[in-house]
Formats: sequence, structure tokens, C-alpha cells
Amino acid sequence: MKVYLIRHGETVDNIAGLYAGVRDSALTLHGVEQARRLGQHFAQTDHIHLTHVFASPLSRACKTAEALVKAQKDGGFVAGDGRPAGRGVEIVKVPELIEQDFGYYEGKSFYARSEARKSGREAHHDRHKSDPGFVDVESKEAMCKRADRFLDQHFMPLFDLEGADGGLEVAIVSHGMLLSHLWRRLLLRLPRKSLTIAPEVMAARGSVVLEHLGGWSNTGYLELAMSKDSGAAKPQQLAGPIEAAHDAAIPEASALSRPTAPPLIIAEEVAKGSSDVTSPAMPSAPFEASTVRSPPPSPRTLAGWSTTILAVDSKAHLAGLKRQRGGIGRLAHDEGQQKLDGFFKRQKKG
Repeated sequence: MKVYLIRHGETVDNIAGLYAGVRDSALTLHGVEQARRLGQHFAQTDHIHLTHVFASPLSRACKTAEALVKAQKDGGFVAGDGRPAGRGVEIVKVPELIEQDFGYYEGKSFYARSEARKSGREAHHDRHKSDPGFVDVESKEAMCKRADRFLDQHFMPLFDLEGADGGLEVAIVSHGMLLSHLWRRLLLRLPRKSLTIAPEVMAARGSVVLEHLGGWSNTGYLELAMSKDSGAAKPQQLAGPIEAAHDAAIPEASALSRPTAPPLIIAEEVAKGSSDVTSPAMPSAPFEASTVRSPPPSPRTLAGWSTTILAVDSKAHLAGLKRQRGGIGRLAHDEGQQKLDGFFKRQKKG
């Protein structure tokens, strides 16, 4: 299985330096071209035949996902079952993939740093969080819960499908902050010693802290290859809370047959569970038989599967791409606009 975690193309708010979380900022003309390049790169250069596409419902992510699917159809590739690649592949819009809600800061300019140890927004937040009408930023805990819901309801069931090992290619189109949290939540479900990094990635980036791979550029993507070890069982239920995933006794996946990558630097938070995330608190009411609640189902882990990171924030598709002059590339994309050459096309004679 191949998995691609993709950030949307450039938006009007990206250019303006505005906070855009749940705010539906449109792609710029340059952002549309980035998405088109990404679609062509997948379909024509890497010959990727997408079988599943998930996207945030916000237009900047949906339009980027649409460019991927369109390129698949235009390429005319044939999938393993004989169907033209891209035909029948629907974009599944998942609310859990929406960007972090910046609350009061939505649509506002970035605040200049005023304190050495705090960002401008953090300093402003400390001063104004008690003001009447102030709407707080969505917490990291809330984002982690959303990421877990996506994994449980949409991503993990893919491993039950026939041919999941070698026949699936999955694109997840979302936003920078959400993708960072989604990766960290997925990382907690990977057994120890089941993850390697391609040598070319290590050569380009040097040491890698798995929990903090860095930011996502516009249409940049994280590429993962996930394979089932021989004789491995299906993904298992985790015995304890997901935050303690790497402390639990999880069967380790077999070693990959590929050469061993250089040692990885793994953040302590991964080994011990993310320090940002707290386990759900149990009810504090006195114990009564009639009010006993069943514990929530344990999240699944990918025991018996190996994962290789093939690319981090890949932007190979953007090589040679230049922004249009005169500020045109910064303008919001209008679907009603035509390309210049469209005005000069001759009508076909009947």
C-alpha cells in the first residue's frame, strides 16, 4: 500500500499572511497550477493509480484533490482490474480533516513576535483570552481526537480489504496543522522497529525526528510505503490507551529485507506517548452497577506491517514552476476564467 499525505495548493490567505483554519480561503491561480502539476506528476511521472482519495471539505483541499483525480482520468491508465485509472474513484470529504480552528484569529494577520519565548499569537492570547467574546483556538487534544476518528473510521478499515498489501494507493489531502497531528497519531499505531526511512531521504535531511518531520509546503506530500510481513496477522486491537501505544507490549513486525537505514532520532514523546495528549478521564461518580460504562473500543495498531518513509514534503512536481508576473499568480482562481489561448481557438467546422 502506498499512502500520500498531501497539503493543499497555495491560497489567497497564505499570500496575505492571514490565519486560515476553518475559514474557506480560495486557491490562487498559482495554487491551481501547483495542484495541476501534482496531478500530472502522480499520473504521468510516477504512474500512481489512486484507489482512494480522502479530502477536507474546505475548497482549497477539495480543488487540490480534484486535480489529482482529473489527471488520473486524463492519463487513461488502466488499473489492475481492467478499469481506467481514476474512473469510479470518488473524493471522500471527511470533516475530521479540516484545518485547526483558529477561533478569534481566523482571517487576522500574523502577530509579530514580542517575547523571546512566545510567538506573537501566543503572547496576544495570554493577554486577551479572558476578554468578552474571545473565541479560543482549537486545542491540540481536540485535533488529536479528530485525527484518531479519521484513522479509525476511514484509514484503518482499508487494511481489511483484499489486496491491501500491494494494490492500494491512497491520497489524503488536508492542511498543514492537521496533517502534522495526523502523522503523529498514525506513528503511535506503528509497532517498534517496523519503520524505516529511505536512504535518499536520510541523505537529504540528515537526522530525522519522527514526531516532528517539519512543515508541509503547498502541495508538498509525505509518501509512505506500507507492506505486510510474511505470515503476519491482521491489524490488532491495542491493549491500552493509544497515548501509551509504544509502552504497550506490541508484537514487533519482522525486519524489512531492504538495507537497514541509519539510526533514527525518535522523540521521547513518541516512546512514552505524546505529552500533548491526555487519556480520557474516567467518570468520577461513585461506583454503581447500574451506571457502569463500557470502556471505549481500543484503537487498532498495525502489528505485522512494515512502513517505509519514501519522501518528506516532496516538491519534485514543482521543479521549474514560476509564478506569473504582475501579481497575476496571487489572484484568487475563478473557474469562469479561460486561459488566454482559449480566446483564439477556432471553432470546428461541421
